[in-house]
Amino acid sequence: MGVSVLLADDHKLTAFGIRKLMEQLPGHDLVGHVENGQEAIIYLERNQAVDVLVLDLHMPVMDGMQLLPHLNRKFPALKKMVLTGYHDRGTMQICRNLGVNGFVGKGACLDTFKEALQVVAAGGEYFQPVNLMESNGNARQYSLCRSLRDTYGLSDRETEVLQMILHQSPTCEIAEALRLSPLTVKTHRRNIFYKLKVHNLSGLLALIRTSPVPRASSW
Repeated sequence: MGVSVLLADDHKLTAFGIRKLMEQLPGHDLVGHVENGQEAIIYLERNQAVDVLVLDLHMPVMDGMQLLPHLNRKFPALKKMVLTGYHDRGTMQICRNLGVNGFVGKGACLDTFKEALQVVAAGGEYFQPVNLMESNGNARQYSLCRSLRDTYGLSDRETEVLQMILHQSPTCEIAEALRLSPLTVKTHRRNIFYKLKVHNLSGLLALIRTSPVPRASSW
């Protein structure tokens, strides 16, 4: 029996490319394409015979970061492979914490995608190594969080929470991803705002806009 694959990505060109690629992978079938996390949940509830979900992180309505905790609760046997333009160490680690089985950058070659999909479908893990030169553009947010950590004395845990706040993840999803209680996440959020001398998310975003972004090679 073949491996059934569902794609969640709102970019039609990406979906077209994946469909053509799947035609070159014997035993692997692209059974559906959805454009956001909410549609993915609906599809999986109606068609549970899906082996691998290939998902983008940046999608409307419900993005990949928001989707992953729901998948862990509702479809624990589902294998999850992230295909993203945000191919940096910080994003990869967050996805690891959220239980993905594979992580590949959209700049990867076709052979890398094929290999990753085959490994994940077989029950393994595949995390494409981050090439520093390729990831510089996508690591701006991660580098900024590290810079704020050094400037304002944030702990490593507070830096992780800050990055997820900037991904607009709610408290419950941050708690699940980092294996913390919601109360602990709220405490970290309060301490972050105190150290950064801001009162709310709007103040945080204003600070981010005025903060210089360090070179990605600094980490």
